[in-house]
Amino acid sequence: WETPEGQLLGPGAVVPVAERSGLMFELTQAIFRIAMNQLSQWCGLGYRWKVSCNFSVSDLTEPRVVSVLDDALTATSVPAELVILEVTESKLPEDVASVMSSLTRMRLKGCGISIDDFGTGFSSMEQLRRFPFTELKIDRAFVNGAHAKPSARAIFESSVDLARRLGMSSVAEGVEDEADLALCRALG
Repeated sequence: WETPEGQLLGPGAVVPVAERSGLMFELTQAIFRIAMNQLSQWCGLGYRWKVSCNFSVSDLTEPRVVSVLDDALTATSVPAELVILEVTESKLPEDVASVMSSLTRMRLKGCGISIDDFGTGFSSMEQLRRFPFTELKIDRAFVNGAHAKPSARAIFESSVDLARRLGMSSVAEGVEDEADLALCRALG
């Protein structure tokens, strides 16, 4: 977002304010619609890129979340399989009923579901078992510099292998140099 003075505000400044003011779902809706409009334009040009959008736990407990997603996809004619919904692992709730319902319904519509910041929460394996994830997004703490840090590399390699064994795709955050890129390529 941009302030009236032209200053660009990042998510770290905007999201906490939206959460505190009870406007998180409205913010998510607006961003999702913008993303779907852009994806629709790309599809019109012949590109079939996937787009990931973050959803907070409060968004996923909102009863209207699936209909809002469905409306945006219908209005833009974007195929659901090009949309990945990201949920931050450390924010997943203990009481999962409403979140599980929303994620399952979105998955049944064809959207991918990504567990974001994998490895930073306390119940990673339990979350993988409970939720209908299609993608494991490995946190940058285990990717950036992994080529030179044996412990980070072991976690990174194990996470990629785990995703593969579970039939999920994996995404590496924090690739910032050629050596880490080479490692990612070697791991597939």
